[in-house]
Order: sequence, then C-alpha cells, then structure tokens
Amino acid sequence: MTLDVKGVGDTKIKTGLTLYSLSNEWWSGQYDLDSMLDRVAAENLGPGIEIVGFQTIRTYPDVTPELITSWRDGLASRGLVASCLSSNIDVGQPTGRFMTDDEMVAYLERQIETARLLGFHTIRIQLGASPVVIERVLLLAERADVKMGMELHAPEGPCTPTILPYRELYARLDSPYVGFTPDFSATMRSLPPGWVASCVRNGVPERLIPVMDVLWRGEGTTFERYGRWAAFAAEQGVPRAAIDGTLMTFTMFGRQDVEDWREIADQIVHVHGKCYGFDENGEEPSMDIPAILGILRDTGYDGFISTEWEGHSFLGPGEADGFEQVAKQRALIRRTLG
Repeated sequence: MTLDVKGVGDTKIKTGLTLYSLSNEWWSGQYDLDSMLDRVAAENLGPGIEIVGFQTIRTYPDVTPELITSWRDGLASRGLVASCLSSNIDVGQPTGRFMTDDEMVAYLERQIETARLLGFHTIRIQLGASPVVIERVLLLAERADVKMGMELHAPEGPCTPTILPYRELYARLDSPYVGFTPDFSATMRSLPPGWVASCVRNGVPERLIPVMDVLWRGEGTTFERYGRWAAFAAEQGVPRAAIDGTLMTFTMFGRQDVEDWREIADQIVHVHGKCYGFDENGEEPSMDIPAILGILRDTGYDGFISTEWEGHSFLGPGEADGFEQVAKQRALIRRTLG
C-alpha cells in the first residue's frame, strides 16, 4: 500500500527529513532506528524518510530479506514513506588507487537495487558518479523505477563548471530518471552563527571573524579564498590547528545565487533542506529559505524536501536536540507555504 502524501498548503511540495539530521542522537546511542522513527512519527516530522545508506544499515549496500520486511512494515505502520536513499561512490575505496568505471557502475547498481528493495524511488548520487557512469546505469534505474538525483551541495551550484557536464548529459539523455538534488547550503547569505561561535571557541580571535567573512564572500575558487584567509590568519598568529579547523567555512557554505535554481527546476527530483540553527523568530539567519521555497512553489516542484539539520557538525550530543531543530524548519516551511 502506498501512502497518499499531501503537499504543504496549496502546493504539491512534500515534507520529511533525513535521519542524518539526528546523527548526534544516533551516534550517542540515545536512539535506535525503531525508537527514532517512533519519535519522528509522534512529532509529525515525516512523512518522508531519507536515510544515508552507510549510516543506517550495517550491511549496506546489501540488505537482508528480514531488514527489507522490517523497514517497509515499520514505515507503513507509522504512516511514513521512503523518500530518498543517499548513496555514496567511494572512488578511493580500493587501497592505493581509484575505482575504475566498471567498478563504479557495479557499485552504484547495487545501491539502486537496494533502493528498489527498500521502497525508495529516488537515490541521491554524488560527484563520484561521473557522466559516463550515470549513463551506463540509467537503464537499470529506469527498470527499477528509481530516479538518480545528483546532489548540488556547497560549494557547487547549478551553474558551476563542475556541474555543467551533467546538465549537458541530462539534456542529451532526456530521461525523467536523471536529475538533481539541490541542497539549501549551495545558496547561503551568511555564515551560521553557531559555526562562527565554534571557530572562536577553537582558537580564532573574535576580532578576525569579520575578515574571514569578507574573504568567504569574495571572488575565487573555494581553496583560493581559503588560502587567502589561512595566510592572513597565520600572519595574525592564529594557531595552525585553529586555521585548519575553519576550512568548512569555505567548503560547506555555498555562495551561489538562489535564482540559479530556476535553471534546473524541471530536473529537481529531491531537495535537501539544509539548516544550521534558528533565531528567536524561528528564522534560519544563514540562508534565505523563504526565497528558495518561493522558487520551488513557482516552478511547480512536487517532490520531497528532506529537512537536513547539520548543526551536529559543530555541536555535540546534548548541545542541541536534532528533533527540535527539524521541527523548527518544518514550522518555517509551513509558515512560508501556508
């Protein structure tokens, strides 16, 4: 039985979360999968459930018949649905070399089959899957009824040079089974306050934060901008470890234009609703979520937004509750979309 999932307000946009948002709760042993899904259902944080295969399933990319049954039955009994399986192509997994195309094809095919078995109709793929690999696995994805969504994550965006070959490939293939999974982090307007505070705690003088911010907003590639900041910070006597710890400023918080999302609107198969924290008014200060939602609404997006709280990258267990952070973004989405 397939649950009929309604959109938010007068849209067809569906909501849910990735369990990656609850990484602190998972790693610290506060919850197992069943108790986590229980609370997600009880607090109405679904219905869409996304998982990172390697995080949630010990035997991934393979699954046992028993796990398939318990997963499918567990979602159905709680009124939840499988929205997206986040796959990985670990190109450096073989010792001392990179995977060949044949190995990557076989590896991705196993994950597509696992998605089918678990009831997912969308799989997140990453840049490790080259255009050649994607084209070779397309027939299997079509047969499995599983769409492949290339993640557009900071520092990449719809118009960055790395992504353009994929757009050209998709135009040539003309298949609904290839598309994109854009992440809110690609289009940020400021650095998350929680991240800035963690940089200061880890040894960056507060007086230097404005310089880091200016260089983050500046021109150049990710590592050109980081290099300028690293050189400046070293001149100011900032310890090397503290400088190294700020790399995420330039790799995880993207500066692409929100309007660029319109260029790929008809190829969006899933959305990662990244968030890092919320102010007293329930707004996410580091990204213009209402503007992104407006584009998705205007362009008729009818898939899932998986709320993805990633404050756990700088906040440990007990410093913030992942469920509460997901609920705050859910409230923001509902306010924005009615």
